[in-house]
Amino acid sequence: MPKRKETLSPEEQSERFKREAQRLIDAGELSPTEADAALDGFLRQPQVKSNR
Repeated sequence: MPKRKETLSPEEQSERFKREAQRLIDAGELSPTEADAALDGFLRQPQVKSNR
């Protein structure tokens, strides 16, 4: 039988995300500066319209 997923409130999810992001930053696996630059580059790409 599959393991039941843990259900968290939105506040608990936010706190868990912040803790995990800080852990990655502290471990040198996540760079906020690089992440901001990557997101900025992604958002500046031209939008492609679908023919659906």
